[in-house]
Amino acid sequence: MQPFFDDLDNHLPHASDLAQASVPMGMLLAWCARMQLFSPAFLQEHEQLVLRIQVEEVLGSELLIAAGGRLDRAFFNSRGQSFLDGFYAGYFDLFCAEFGDQPYLVKDSWDNYHRIAPILTRALLGKVKQPQSGFVSRLTRLFKG
Repeated sequence: MQPFFDDLDNHLPHASDLAQASVPMGMLLAWCARMQLFSPAFLQEHEQLVLRIQVEEVLGSELLIAAGGRLDRAFFNSRGQSFLDGFYAGYFDLFCAEFGDQPYLVKDSWDNYHRIAPILTRALLGKVKQPQSGFVSRLTRLFKG
């Protein structure tokens, strides 16, 4: 099992800049903050940013950058790890199903967060089927040949 779920470096080649590359992962981190899926150690280290996310003062992308641009397993409690183990591989397909096939053009805003958050919550509750085809699936097909 990898020690991390994803790294911002995987997304930089597909985005116009660091800010745009961080939007999908940042929205997921903001949602994790609100669902209390972070480990006590991560919460202690990033307490101020997590609190500011709770009141929509900063976006999740800021937390992602502060955390080193990586979704590390150690950032999450057991519920968060368990959820992401079964979910994260299809997250970008779900993100694209909501926002379209250009995830790195999505505006980093609380309005857009509020579009994806209910979908993530339904997934956490086991009530969302992930799309069979999408951005990540198409990228995989392109790289395979």
